[in-house]
Amino acid sequence: MPTKVANPRHNSLKTDFQSMEPEQSENLPDDEEIMCGVGSFYPAWLQKFSKPKVFFVNHTLLGLLQGAFFTYLVGCLSTLEKRYGYETKITGIIMISEEISPILFGLLLGYFGGKAHRPRIVAIGMVVAVVSCFIMAAPYFIYGSILYHNSEGLRYLTNKTKHEICDHKEKDYFCEKSPTLTAVSLLFFGNFLKGIGTLAFYIIGTSYLDDSIKKKNSPVYFGTLFSLRLLGPTCGFLLCSLCLNFYEDPFYDPGFGTKDPRWIGAWWLGFIILGIAILILSLPMTLFPRRFPGKQIPSNLQTKSEEAPMSRTEQLKDMGKAMKRIAKNPILICHYLGGIFRMNGLVGYYVLLPKYMEMQFRESASKASLYSGPAGLVGMQAGILLGGIAIRKFKPRPRVMTGGIVIAESFSAFALIACMCITCPLYQMTGTSSVGTLQFDLQNECNADCLCTTKMYTPICGPDGKSTYFSPCYAGCSAYNKTGEKEIFTDCKCVHNDDGEITVGDATKNYCNFECQWLITFVVVLSAGKLLASTASVANALVTLRCVDPEDKSLALGALSAVFSLLAFIPYPLIYGSLTDASCLVWEECGKRGSCWIYDSDKFRFLLHGVSAAFVFLGCLTDIMVCVLSSRLKNLYDDEDDGNTEKQSVDETDVINEGRMLGLVRMSSLTEA
Repeated sequence: MPTKVANPRHNSLKTDFQSMEPEQSENLPDDEEIMCGVGSFYPAWLQKFSKPKVFFVNHTLLGLLQGAFFTYLVGCLSTLEKRYGYETKITGIIMISEEISPILFGLLLGYFGGKAHRPRIVAIGMVVAVVSCFIMAAPYFIYGSILYHNSEGLRYLTNKTKHEICDHKEKDYFCEKSPTLTAVSLLFFGNFLKGIGTLAFYIIGTSYLDDSIKKKNSPVYFGTLFSLRLLGPTCGFLLCSLCLNFYEDPFYDPGFGTKDPRWIGAWWLGFIILGIAILILSLPMTLFPRRFPGKQIPSNLQTKSEEAPMSRTEQLKDMGKAMKRIAKNPILICHYLGGIFRMNGLVGYYVLLPKYMEMQFRESASKASLYSGPAGLVGMQAGILLGGIAIRKFKPRPRVMTGGIVIAESFSAFALIACMCITCPLYQMTGTSSVGTLQFDLQNECNADCLCTTKMYTPICGPDGKSTYFSPCYAGCSAYNKTGEKEIFTDCKCVHNDDGEITVGDATKNYCNFECQWLITFVVVLSAGKLLASTASVANALVTLRCVDPEDKSLALGALSAVFSLLAFIPYPLIYGSLTDASCLVWEECGKRGSCWIYDSDKFRFLLHGVSAAFVFLGCLTDIMVCVLSSRLKNLYDDEDDGNTEKQSVDETDVINEGRMLGLVRMSSLTEA
């Protein structure tokens, strides 16, 4: 047995502790590895917090903020597109930036990260996430907000008028250059840094926490952990809804409300709030010990620790052997192919859901974030808890459990197909003509001399009460009056009367009457699908947990992170960005193409739900293969340290759960796995 070398700093600490009163020092730990503190700060009162439960609370709260960060960004995407004038494809590139980090660093962090002081690595990752929050808010502090005013000399993007009217003049002041490249670059880099923080949090932090879990308790534990973390996405959507209710400059009144297409909410505010909150919760993370009291080093790692340390070359060779073991595991490959398909479909769907609800149900960005998030996530929490409790109580055989996964996941596809059938009455932009099948031509003989642009979408309702026009300019309006809260455009030469004939009249701002009673039905169907599908979440975690060699722990997590990023989290923004842009009818064009103002709602509805349902269906097919191979799953519920067996840490046995947790929690940052 090798002789343990004394640590000088540890001896000095013990000397300090001996000077304490007996009741303060008698229960003091005698191993610095299990002591809470940092540097030379190891006070006796802090040692009572050296418990897995305390870390669980801190870790879960940080996970909540991680989920909130992701869904807050999702809720702000349509606002950012309008503010900085770029297409949905560019949004996809911004979302991809977070996934570059796992590809570059996932394997290295997974293999070497477990050998370092894991809580401090997590803390460093969270500090990086704080920096990313502030960088993503930076475009506002650089360029300020859009101000609409009747005078000149104001800040960037100030217009000479609030509305574009038919004045027979070139409207160059509506086409000032947008800071698209700089803003997108900052958002891209900020999201890239967020990926580094997320990688450290899920790969290192969760494995550290899992070291104290017993197999027989893992279903309920995972159910509780996953459901608590789902509060994060809920909070993110709620925070987004709150912030977008304020104008971009909260102290400025633009003169119109949140449902006006020109409304730009205070998107930057939530990033500042989240950054401060993450920073506060990251500080305690640095104080946790390298391992918790009473936890033994896994037997396979003990053997290796007694051997001569491997060189970097030998470590890389060992990593290559471990990668081969993972690649030759058929049940793991099938299981994660299913996860890749589902993530492409469901994450892509829920990223676009706020935009879809804005377009289909004519809701503001604030309300769209509110409806698209909390309602479904509450159902998911209930489903995850019910699934975990059911597995803990009934302990189903592998074949039964994996068969249940197929049935549960299929409800996602059914819900998407049902939601595709829920629609609202379509409206025709009056005075337009179709160009092919993809675009409206807003210009006609009547408004040709108005020299209108599509820089500003200001819908107005004609005198017949049912005809909507893109802007006062395209309706041929030449004057504007405001009486109390009512805004009226007068002398409009291109509006239609009740018989559909062009006449001269007045128009009011905003859409004509639009009623749709299907929003609640849509939310209920989608939430029910989430609830039923999420009952498979804990079962999915257990399948991954039990099908990989315990010694491949951290490497498997890093490899799976890279695979998910490469095959799921990078493709879905490109796929869904392209199908969204393919549904656009009217682009913001004023010298260059910007964001989309009006979509073909039917085409968008069929593409969004059809593509998502197809991905989920492919995932279910691969889950059937997992069911066929389920006989390979061993020791689903029994700890190897039960009975007379040598104690073995969950660090060795509960490892791969984190691969699933990585996919599940990152996905539940948005929806479900």
